[in-house]
This record gives sequence, C-alpha cells and structure tokens, in this order.
Amino acid sequence: MVRQEPLVRAASTLRTLAEQGGGDGYAGMQITEDRVVLWWKGGPPPAVTAAARSAGVPVEVRSAEHSRKELRAAADRLWRSAGAEHGGQIHAVKTFSDGSGLEAAVRPGQKRALAQLPELDVPVHVVERDPVTLTSRCDDGVPWYGGLAIRMDGSYSVGACGGNANLTYNCTGGFGVHIGSTEYLLTAGHCGLINRAFRDGAGQYIGQATKAHTYYDLMLIETDAADRIWDGVPGVSDFSKPVVGWAWTTPGQSLCYSGATSGPRCGYTVDGSFTQVCGLNIAGMDECWYDMISAKGAKAGTSIRPGDSGAPVFSLINNSAWTQAAGTVSGFITGDSQEWLVFQDFGTATRVWPGLDTINYLNPM
Repeated sequence: MVRQEPLVRAASTLRTLAEQGGGDGYAGMQITEDRVVLWWKGGPPPAVTAAARSAGVPVEVRSAEHSRKELRAAADRLWRSAGAEHGGQIHAVKTFSDGSGLEAAVRPGQKRALAQLPELDVPVHVVERDPVTLTSRCDDGVPWYGGLAIRMDGSYSVGACGGNANLTYNCTGGFGVHIGSTEYLLTAGHCGLINRAFRDGAGQYIGQATKAHTYYDLMLIETDAADRIWDGVPGVSDFSKPVVGWAWTTPGQSLCYSGATSGPRCGYTVDGSFTQVCGLNIAGMDECWYDMISAKGAKAGTSIRPGDSGAPVFSLINNSAWTQAAGTVSGFITGDSQEWLVFQDFGTATRVWPGLDTINYLNPM
C-alpha cells in the first residue's frame, strides 16, 4: 500500500478530471506494479493528457473499445431486461475497466437456462456465480466470526436478533480458535450439548459441538472460524475487529465483551474469581462451574441479558483497533446495586485442550 501511494494519487487526479467532464471517452484505469494504465476511447482531451504527463509516475494511455458511459448505459438496459430486480436471472452486472464489455452473473446451474439477452452494442460475458452474501452478527457466514448469534438445533430461542423476528438465537459464539489444523468456535459449555449441531441466527449450519468441559463451562464447535469478532449494535451497526492472540486475566484489568443481545459492553474490572458458581444449562438443569473469573461492572440490570452467554471477553489494544482474547461469558451476578460479569478465562481453555490457540490476525496458521 505504501508503494502504491503515488500511483493512487495520480489515478485519483485523472479520475477527478474525468468526473468533471474531461471527456466522454473515459473507460477506466488500473494500477500495476509501476504505473497507471488509463483506457480511453478515442484518446483523452488535452487537460487529461497534461495531467498524465505531470503525474510524477508513469501513466500509460491505451485505446478502449467502449467508454464507461457506453458500458453503463448497456448495463442498465441489460439489468432492466434480465436483472433479478425485474424478474430475470442475472443477479450482478460488472463493467470491465479496459472498456472491453460487461460480465453478467447468474446462479450456478442457470447459465444454460438463461433467457435470450437483449441486443446490446457491447459484448456480454455470462458467468455462474453465487450471489453476494451480506453478513452480520445475527446472520453471519463462513468463516464464522466470534460474537455471532448461535443456537443449538432443537433448543429454545431468547428472541429476535437485532429486532428481526426471522433471526433467532439463544447464545453467542466466542473466539475462533484452532488445535493444530482443526478450527473451532469457543463458546460457553451450557449453551449446548456435545455432538449436537449449531446454527446461526438465520438457521445456517455452523458445525457440531465436538468437545466440551462442563466443569469449566467450555465448549468447542468444530467449524471454519475466523480471526475476528463482531462489534457494534446487533443488526444495526455491525462491524468487526481482529483478534491478536490471548493473555491471562489479572485483577484490576479492564475488559469488554461483545454479545449477540447486548452488543459491545466495556468497563468491567477483574476483581477476583469464583471457585464455584451455579446456573442453568441449555436443558434447564442446574449446573455448577469452577474457577470462573469475576469482573465488576456497571449498575445491575443495565448490561448482560439472555443470549450473551458464550460471548467473547477481551481487552482492547493498538488504540482499540485490535482485540486480545480474555475468555467467554457464562453469566452475571447482581447484588447491592452492582453487577459482576462471570466468565471463564481463555487460559483455562488452553489447559483443558493443550495446543488450543486463537486464530491470530497477526500470525495466521
């Protein structure tokens, strides 16, 4: 990116001239290793030629068969005739920056059945592609991020994730982890049962719980996981942050968590540990957990709600741009107008399953 900076500046200057009416023949540009390639139908006007000469980097001008204006007009006609929005099979139309034509995408298996396309003045290349997948913590996708809404097959729901009644869940996935080359989502043990399948809020299959440790309230869902966790208000302002390893928790340490119900919550201070604490598991049965961490937070009733169990607990580093794994949420205890986050230390999970580690943004496997 640093090497490309002068090329990006030159390309941006040329694009500005084209946008300001520097000529209808502009087709597109491409940044290569050492130059900016500019495609133009009929040759660029004097102002663009002068800017290319004074750009400070090599600018190569090439002839284009069609201008961007022509391609976009053709794309509009194609979309109105065969686009998914208008009852057709095409779900995406792409223009080529060299002015050579269009690419129309249909779902896999639909190319042969595609209706005859309208007569256009530009070539159209039809390909089979899956549609764009839009993800959020309530409706995630492969690879799965920590902090997503999860639900074991056949279990109850705590409600609508992000306010969408079609997205149901009862827990939150924790960090993406691995043992050797096998990847998992780490979550709370009481969120499911061993050998049972888990799905996201939209019902998409995540994986099966293949490892669990009731004593420490830990569970591993074998799946394709990622090195990121969800942040932001569920279903409203979802975005993600990278995970850069883990560290043992220490009293006095300030921590956050990010649940599928509450979103990100910070301001919890580790103040000790519970040698044992009891609650209800997914089957509604009493269950006790040991060696849990206690972190004092805000006034009771203002933060953790059902559905946050299993959520990633973390510290913020690198000016809050990165996260460092600290553990997974089990629940909370209130009293004296205070609230304590109860979670299992990530370090404990590494003792239970030797070789377990985060999928690390800085040190990928």
